[in-house]
Amino acid sequence: MAGFFKQLSCILCSMMLLFCGGMHIGWSIMHLYMSGNRWAVGISVDEFRFAILSFFTGCGFIILIVAGTKNLLPTRVWIMLSAFFFIINGVFFLAMPTYYAATVATRIIAGFGHGIAHVVSIIYVGEIASRNYRGKLVAILVSSIIGGIALFTILSMVTTNPVFVVEPNMHANRAIGIVILPLATFALLCSWFLVVESPIHTLTTSGNESEARSNLIKLRGLSMESPSLMDEFEDMKTLASESESLSPFFLSQGNFPPFQLVLLVKLANLLFFNYSMNTAKMSLMSLMFTLGLFTHNWAPSILMLSKFAGSLFAILIIDLLPRRFMYGISSTFTGTFMLALGIILATYDVVATWIPPFLYIVAEVFNTFGMLPVSEIMLSEAFPPKKRALSVSSILICEYVGHMVVYIIYFNVPSTLTNTYIKTLVFSGVILLKCLIAVLTIPDTRGKYPREAVHMYMHKKK
Repeated sequence: MAGFFKQLSCILCSMMLLFCGGMHIGWSIMHLYMSGNRWAVGISVDEFRFAILSFFTGCGFIILIVAGTKNLLPTRVWIMLSAFFFIINGVFFLAMPTYYAATVATRIIAGFGHGIAHVVSIIYVGEIASRNYRGKLVAILVSSIIGGIALFTILSMVTTNPVFVVEPNMHANRAIGIVILPLATFALLCSWFLVVESPIHTLTTSGNESEARSNLIKLRGLSMESPSLMDEFEDMKTLASESESLSPFFLSQGNFPPFQLVLLVKLANLLFFNYSMNTAKMSLMSLMFTLGLFTHNWAPSILMLSKFAGSLFAILIIDLLPRRFMYGISSTFTGTFMLALGIILATYDVVATWIPPFLYIVAEVFNTFGMLPVSEIMLSEAFPPKKRALSVSSILICEYVGHMVVYIIYFNVPSTLTNTYIKTLVFSGVILLKCLIAVLTIPDTRGKYPREAVHMYMHKKK
């Protein structure tokens, strides 16, 4: 297990930064309660919407830059740059939590930090992880994002409660800043010492075999070379050598099948994620509690803490079943529970108050322990090194732009109970449909060396 803990320490900085980004995703999902928030009072609805979308704007913009420049800088420098952006965000949230312009600007800057961390950490884990730990390490990164969202729901619920309209005891932005600033500062300071450069990155960019071998020994927690380590290093050398003959364009020379598959799965996840999160802050989850002027609504917090528990469970079980079965089971149960929820809401005039939240939370937990981590694992391992940055960045840009599009549609289409039922049925149907696609097409890459995994996605024989 020494190798696992060494690799875990290498991604610790990314975990902290993705946790910070998760809080900003929670900011966009849950929204600040306008009538109970001094910052939100006095701004227009359009300004409020732009503040919500600004984070995803920052993510998309910086990912465009990372796509073309990822290999120009060492991994630790990228992580330090991400931490720097979050430090700026933390400082401004602490200093000017109620200033609209500062909030929008620094949420864009926070988007820069999260976009870098997401792309770089997914690529980094795919390149440094032992073949038996790759799934677990990616699941840990996913759990970090969900943990950040869960924390924000608690902070937002407490700080924007109507009891604090006149004199809030703590503004939500300042509460986020208090968490982000020390985490980002610690990530900046320790990234230089914890991050060990990926051997595949070294072989691909400089070709320095001695440095790459030394880094691989460190990552595996060994003091000297072993036969199994040499086999793994030869696999990396071959993968780097093959990558040199490939075009970096993400739709060329065998790259299209994995690109198409991963993009399909990510966008299908996007539909459910956006729908479910927007529903969480609407009437469905509020059935769990009787809301009053001076009461806290713990419904979103319970929902996200349930998801966080599911993500922790995923870390333990992610490698017990083949990827396609893990994803298929998750999709089937998620879609089935959402379908049942839609049918119940559409056909019954009176429903026991515990039934909709129960179905909804179970669907969320199943979504979290399979659908979310498997799609990120696919991103980490599906592409050869020379195509990896552009391919991963392109898919993540589509994901973040998709978030923005769904939010824009949500803001401009009235959410009546009737179309909520319809959306529930439609999105659950989408989940069940892609379950079939996933079961048929996702390869089982557990315990595979990087080159083996790439070839399985490219439908080539080793």
